[in-house]
Amino acid sequence: MMNMPLIKTLDTNLQVMADTALLYAIQVGMKYNIFKALSEKNTREALENVKVQNKILLGKFLKTLNELGITHETPEGPKLNSFHYGVKVFREDYKQIIPDWINFLEKIYEMVDYAFITPDHPYVSMDFDKDADFWDMRMKSKFASLYRKIIMDLGEVSSNTEIIDIGCGSVSPVEFARQIGPNGYYLGVDYSSALLEIAKSRIEEEGYDWVSLKEIDACLIKPSHGYDVAVLSFVLEYISDRRRVIRRTAESLKEGGKIIIIEPFRDSFENLPALEFFESLNKDFVGYPTKAEIYAILEEDGFDVSIESPGKGVMVIKKL
Repeated sequence: MMNMPLIKTLDTNLQVMADTALLYAIQVGMKYNIFKALSEKNTREALENVKVQNKILLGKFLKTLNELGITHETPEGPKLNSFHYGVKVFREDYKQIIPDWINFLEKIYEMVDYAFITPDHPYVSMDFDKDADFWDMRMKSKFASLYRKIIMDLGEVSSNTEIIDIGCGSVSPVEFARQIGPNGYYLGVDYSSALLEIAKSRIEEEGYDWVSLKEIDACLIKPSHGYDVAVLSFVLEYISDRRRVIRRTAESLKEGGKIIIIEPFRDSFENLPALEFFESLNKDFVGYPTKAEIYAILEEDGFDVSIESPGKGVMVIKKL
């Protein structure tokens, strides 16, 4: 069952998230005199004088500017383009904004100041284990609850549904367990021991004995059980071998089972490189996938599936 209003809300928030990240990126460019350096005749020399200790992160930021079309490459180095950014405010869209994600993006933006000093600065709190509390708060947000509700609707999750959730985190296990009840089964997989410990304590407190949680890298899963629904929500951006994970996930489905993917796909949203720059403060972040990449993997591996994209940030893959 497709809940189009919820999917529209998801897509709107993802696009505004990327647009907001672009505004933050422009602030970074001005704040550190990076734009000034990019306006000089010899930009390579000028960039060497930018007062940023973490030159690797500076290089990543310059690559982001190029991807956004803010700069272009010349023999003397990258040059600043004349650019403009217009904010279009559509009343109906902004009525759909779920504002709690803004708080987290602001915190990540503030972390950039410390990351420009050193990537290991203690105030860069983006590690899944060391900074599990930060991620737990993100996963408890109303925005996160929205996309979990979309997954439940699209997966037609009910009291006897069997689910595998790859990159389950600390909150999804309880929410899905509550929905499927004692007659269903939920397997949550994550490589963060700290997030799984939070999830386990909540599961034990609720007495949900139809839930299993496993600490394992998504690339190493070998499901032996057949599932009705496989969840991949905001996890593919942390997986380098996506083909392997998607193949294993598809193999885990029963006939008629569904993979539900929630992501800000690179070929569906504008200004995503800006959001990628900030999210990459997490060292495991590899970049957002494209829908074309998912289609190609499934086609090349010969899976008999149907694929629907009910929204810009949603894919539903059904095993035939």
